[in-house]
Amino acid sequence: MCGVPARYVVRTRMHVRGLRYLRGVMRRSLILLLVVILAACSGSSKSSTTSGGGGSTTAQPTEKVLVNVDAAGVALGGFDPMGYRQFNKPVTGLPEHTTKFGGATYQFSSADHITQFSGAEHAPAYGGYCAYAASMGRLSPADPLAFEVYEGKLLVFTNEEFRDLFKQDPAGTSAKADAAWPALVAEHGK
Repeated sequence: MCGVPARYVVRTRMHVRGLRYLRGVMRRSLILLLVVILAACSGSSKSSTTSGGGGSTTAQPTEKVLVNVDAAGVALGGFDPMGYRQFNKPVTGLPEHTTKFGGATYQFSSADHITQFSGAEHAPAYGGYCAYAASMGRLSPADPLAFEVYEGKLLVFTNEEFRDLFKQDPAGTSAKADAAWPALVAEHGK
């Protein structure tokens, strides 16, 4: 074969077969990677939302979400979001009674509360961050024990002092937080 020793021809054929094999492996890996990415982007929560000031809006696939959760993804420190309204106090949720909404896991004190939960209506406003800090265009973690239900919205605050400052002008502070929230989501959301 054109003066090329046979051992080089055999090596070249083996090299070509190896390249074809690697190309096939790479194609399969790329397809698997795309499937995993698409599955991750589609989300597993029952509804993907962004909690805004006055209410929640359904999130588009490219929309950012900003929600205050712990390392396990649990919102409100594990307190039942329905307990704030029903009992006007924080009620500890149970890990066996959970649902996902808007990028967070919510725990409930009973299975009844899960069925009553309408994420858009009952999830904390401003993603569970401090409502008073949001009115100043800042993000601040909230203490779920410092709360207020104002005009049907569950608001949580960094501390009692911020809650009291909110109560001095609830309509004005709420309007400022509503106005500042989209920029905070755009800057800090994921």
